[in-house]
Amino acid sequence: MKRILTFVLSVFVLGCSGSESPELEELGQQSSELAAGYVTASPSTVRINLDRTNTGTTNVCWSTTGVSTAEVWLSLNGQSEVLFTRAPSGCADATWITAGNVFEFRLYAEMTHTTLLGFATVVGEGYRGGTQPPGCPSSCIPNYHCCVGERFCKPNTQACN
Repeated sequence: MKRILTFVLSVFVLGCSGSESPELEELGQQSSELAAGYVTASPSTVRINLDRTNTGTTNVCWSTTGVSTAEVWLSLNGQSEVLFTRAPSGCADATWITAGNVFEFRLYAEMTHTTLLGFATVVGEGYRGGTQPPGCPSSCIPNYHCCVGERFCKPNTQACN
């Protein structure tokens, strides 16, 4: 009886040791493959009148499917990322955009920071004087902007060159 008990216990210990079962590994792989999402920033070029302020604002929105949560991380000028926000979807204002800098908002599935779902790039563009950059019309209609060196208004969804 003692031998049988030792044998059963040995089989149980060997069966429970080692890596996860192939079924669990496959399930984890499938769940990361099902993750999808996107992130946007509007406007993608933030025009900042440096005679009036040093900062501008962009609205960052993201949405995901196939995940329980997501994280949006920020990289300034290609430097190390910092956490911007965490939620499966939503919008948040970035009120600290500064001229001469590039802000990249990166959307990751879950909180593992390994599955990149998308990114949005925002450029801070400074100018001086007036309410529009030099050479622009006196004003643009709502949801349109003018870029430095251009003489026409275009939708906020179109970036400056």
